[in-house]
Amino acid sequence: MLKKEALLLIPNVLKVFLENGQIKSFTFDGRTTVKDVMVTLQDRLSLRHIEHFALVLEYSSPEQSHRFLLLQDKQPLAHVVQRTHYHGMRCLFRVSFFPKDPVELLRRDPAAFEYLYIQVGTGAGGCCCSGRGAKEVLVWLQLPLTARG
Repeated sequence: MLKKEALLLIPNVLKVFLENGQIKSFTFDGRTTVKDVMVTLQDRLSLRHIEHFALVLEYSSPEQSHRFLLLQDKQPLAHVVQRTHYHGMRCLFRVSFFPKDPVELLRRDPAAFEYLYIQVGTGAGGCCCSGRGAKEVLVWLQLPLTARG
């Protein structure tokens, strides 16, 4: 059985951490971009609309809270993996911005709404929905679920 860290030693592999605790691994070559991983994740997670999500690099240190770096679609994966391996960062599939109308997202893509809700509703490491306005955002996302049930 491989240890969790063992995948870091495999060349040309990017690990993407999902909010449900899963880790998706992607092999790549010199031409593979962040957009290629996003399209594959869209397929694997059965999402129809991913415009509210992005790949981000997470960095945390004892003296600072979590910091996130949003990855650009055209960025080569070789560059991303180099940063994750040598700077102690993790690659995550995260909400990049909230939808204007969560009910519309729920209608268009229930799976994307659920993934969004998992991140916001559970606090997702305490960084996605905290501070001023946090309760309003949670209520705003819970209303469509209540109306549906």
